[in-house]
This record gives sequence, C-alpha cells and structure tokens, in this order.
Amino acid sequence: SSGINAEYGEGDAADWREVSDTERTPGKSKATFCLQRTELFQRAVMFAVINPQPNGAGFAGMRVAMPQYKGESDGFHLRVRRQGDLKYWKVSLKQDSDRYEYEAKFRLKKDTFQDVFLQFSDFVALYRGAVETTAPPLNITLMDDIGLQTFGGVYDDFKQAGTGSLEIDYIALTLK
Repeated sequence: SSGINAEYGEGDAADWREVSDTERTPGKSKATFCLQRTELFQRAVMFAVINPQPNGAGFAGMRVAMPQYKGESDGFHLRVRRQGDLKYWKVSLKQDSDRYEYEAKFRLKKDTFQDVFLQFSDFVALYRGAVETTAPPLNITLMDDIGLQTFGGVYDDFKQAGTGSLEIDYIALTLK
C-alpha cells in the first residue's frame, strides 16, 4: 500500500478541516481531528458528536486535500477503531468544482481495530446526502479532497446519534 497519510505529523493533523452540519442553520453536530502520540505509537483520532434532526439528518466530519492520484490504485485501505455510540462512518471524495460528493459507507465493531477496504467502485455519488443517479461515475483523478464522516442516517435504514471516536492508524491506497 502507498499511504495517503500513512504517518501523521503535527502539520498533517492541522491540515484537516471540519465539515459538519453546522454549516447549515439547523445543524448541531461537531467533529474535531487531532494527533495521539505516545512513546510507543502515533495515530490520528477524529472525535464526533451527532445531534440529528428528528428525521435523522445530521453529519460530522473532517476533510483534507488529497494527494495527486497517479492511477496505480483501485481503492483505499483503512486501519481504524471506533469507540462510543457511532457505528457508521464513511469516506468521502470531493472535487472542489463539482456539486457531487462520492461516498462509501462502512460499519465498525466497537473497541477493536479493523481493516476496511473500499474499492473506488464502492463509492456512490450524492448531493446533500441523497443518492444522485444522474451523476457521472467517480473519476478519482479529478478528486481534490478526502474526508471522514459519521452521520445520523436520514436516507438510511438506521439512525444514530451520540458521541464517538474513530482512531486512525492509517489510510492507504490499495495497489491494483
């Protein structure tokens, strides 16, 4: 695997910016991203609180500029652990000049590190959280940002609320 952010330095953690539902008037959710460093290990941690609307609308996430894609990969490999109430997470990809966001969701067990593999073909186009069937397919070479997000489940078969964290050992591109 070749890493997107395989090693987190202080500058890397500071480059992530919040993208949560507070960018809309009724939003009440929050996310933050920091570096956890000890003498034995270093990892990034995203903390989130989902305070959804009655219909489940709510999201909290963080986003960072994505390194230029070179074409030798077919997806992402994440090594992550969740703690707290929030089971459902997603990776999002965005082109600055496009209205669509491409997302792949995953569910995590609590308190155990897991390997998550997301193929580029797993990513679905959305606009404001709703699937957009008329959107063009994902073209990874055009994506500017990668993000991590948790969400209330407004368009899903489940709803979630509360607090949680996502510990990130790494996010890497998988080789074809």
